[in-house]
Amino acid sequence: MGTVLTYEEAKEIYETISSHVDRTDEDIVGLYNDMIARAVRYANIRAGWNSFSREQKMEQDLSRSMAHDAFIMSTNIVARTQGSIGAEWRDRLSDDRKRIGDFACYIALFEGMQAR
Repeated sequence: MGTVLTYEEAKEIYETISSHVDRTDEDIVGLYNDMIARAVRYANIRAGWNSFSREQKMEQDLSRSMAHDAFIMSTNIVARTQGSIGAEWRDRLSDDRKRIGDFACYIALFEGMQAR
């Protein structure tokens, strides 16, 4: 497993998470939806990053890091609710911040495509 998170690997992890959400448990659905919302928020910041000036990046850096940390925290929470399945996909995702950030961007892509 390299640093780069491929589309195929992200899709497999995303589908594993989604298929193991207990849709009858409102609390778990809420945690899952929170993870999705945090992914989309972080992906939005990251997608615009290259268009920012150096000054804008300096101004937004703390906000970007906080959004990234919030997404990471939400993935950890969802993984814990999914027990051994969650431990497997969370280990596969790894603790590499870039991979986790990539995953947030893929989630935004997958969710956006489902909403068409």
